Formats: sequence, C-alpha cells, structure tokens
Amino acid sequence: MVKSQRKWNLAFSVFMVMIFITLILNVNINIALIFALGTGVGYTLQKSRFCFTAAFRDPMITGITELTQAVILLIGISAVGFAAVYQISQGIHRHIALNILPFGLATIVGGVLFGIGMVLAGGCVSGVLMRIGEGFAMQMIAFIGIFIGAFAGKYSQAFWRKTFGEWPGVFIPDFLGWAPTLIIELVILALLWKMVRWWQHKRLESR
Repeated sequence: MVKSQRKWNLAFSVFMVMIFITLILNVNINIALIFALGTGVGYTLQKSRFCFTAAFRDPMITGITELTQAVILLIGISAVGFAAVYQISQGIHRHIALNILPFGLATIVGGVLFGIGMVLAGGCVSGVLMRIGEGFAMQMIAFIGIFIGAFAGKYSQAFWRKTFGEWPGVFIPDFLGWAPTLIIELVILALLWKMVRWWQHKRLESR
C-alpha cells in the first residue's frame, strides 16, 4: 500500500511539474489543458492496461472478455454523454457542427489493414504509445508503421475517391430522432454485454 501510494505521489508530482512548466513557458492555455488531459489519459491507460486490440483479440484467444465489456461500457457512456452535450448546446444556442463523413471502399480496406496491423503489433495506436512510454523499443517499429500508414492514407484519399467513389454518411438521429436512436443503441450494447459475459462463462467452463 505504501509503495503504491509513493508511486501515485511521484506520478502526481511529475504531472503538476509538467503543467507548471507549460504555464511558465507562456504556452497557450488550451495547449496546456490538452497536454494535461493527454497525460491523464496516458496514465489511466497504462494503469488499467486498457487496449482496444485486446478487447477484440482476447475473447477469441483466451475467452476473457473484461476489456470487451469495458469497451462496450465506454461506448454507452460516450453515446449518452455526446447526446447530452449536444442537446444542452442546442438549448443555450451554441450549435455544435456534426461532421458526418462519407465512407467507401477506402474505409473498408483501411479498416481491414488497420485491424491486421494492430494485431501483429500487439496494440492499437494508444496501446503502442503507452508501451513506448513504458520502454518497449520494439513498439517504435509499429509507431513508424503508424506514421507511414497515416501519411499514405492522407495522400491517397483523392485516388480512392476518384476511382471508387464514396457513399454519403448516415446519421441515424436524422431519421429516427435522438431519443429512439439512443434507446436502440443502449439496447444493442446491453445485448452485446450479455453475450460477451456468456461467452466468457462458456469458455472458462470448457477448460
């Protein structure tokens, strides 16, 4: 307990020193807040071992679905929070622009390539960054691959759009309204939650 408390005190001290330095250097307050948020998210990821790759990989390999349940919970909380913030912004007359992006063959190909890459690398982008911070040098190779893939995707968008075209993005609240959409989403997430818990119980029983 004492050792854990010391680690927490050290981490918090380093965190506050970094914030202090950014303010002393007269950095824009928004950048300082983003830096603080990024540091907090990174610390949380590292301590929780949260990883999207493991959330989709572990149920198939080990049968453990704790991280999968965490992702489902995260999506549910985000959906409710997003809907609440949007409705509040409408009430105070501060319109939030919703960027509903189109999708096409490039989206499908990119998703498959990203999925294969993160399984081979042993982590998604956040997981790779977290492990680099922990000192895993091999993850630097994956990080270089992330850069290459990001730039390749950015500068090949025009080719994909011109060659294969795109379909307009679909925003379900435009068709059903916010409340029905949110209810449907939460019901689907609840069913997925029950399914992954059943899957874990089944896999552990079969051992």
